[in-house]
Amino acid sequence: MNSKINYKVEDFLRDDEFICYALNIPSEAYLKWESLLRECSALTNKTEKAKAILTGEDMVYTIEPEESNELKKSIFASLSIEC
Repeated sequence: MNSKINYKVEDFLRDDEFICYALNIPSEAYLKWESLLRECSALTNKTEKAKAILTGEDMVYTIEPEESNELKKSIFASLSIEC
């Protein structure tokens, strides 16, 4: 079984490959996540929650400012953007 089955929402938010998938960035990671989620529907609720957080659709979830900055840096690094 895939090790990601035990992931929490926060784990997805720290996974660079998942971030690429969640933000619809074409890559091998995107295709990998598409395949994984087809095979393991048990991850769907958690990944949908994480995607909503990353895209700003989830207005309830809050993180500390420091964690928010780290997440932004991680996303920008995945996208090769200077912050």
